[in-house]
Amino acid sequence: MKTNCDMCAGEFETRPSHYKKKKRHFCCQKCYSRFRKELLPKEEQHAYKGGGLPLTEKKKRIMARMAINHAIQRGHRERLTCEACGNSKAEAHHRDYARPFDVRWLCKKCHWDEHKLIYENKDLLT
Repeated sequence: MKTNCDMCAGEFETRPSHYKKKKRHFCCQKCYSRFRKELLPKEEQHAYKGGGLPLTEKKKRIMARMAINHAIQRGHRERLTCEACGNSKAEAHHRDYARPFDVRWLCKKCHWDEHKLIYENKDLLT
């Protein structure tokens, strides 16, 4: 499938499945970098370096993840199967990072579906 770059308007080839997944389309890494640098607000340019969440929120999330992982390693907690589909490879989903051991066990696909549901319905966060 042929489409145009959102930055330089150059035509490039992409797969239909990739096109549907993304809001913006770039022909190369240079165009993507230029777009981020020139058109995005400063706080959105780097999600992990200085942008995105406040430092206190990042630290709270890191500590919650560390707590559940250490509990599993020490044998105090057990990794369960996915609550949604029963997949044996499940990961912890924190609804509230202030309560690190209150988790739902979800496989990677169900975990992403849960996050998509939350981001599409912001009122679920409260």
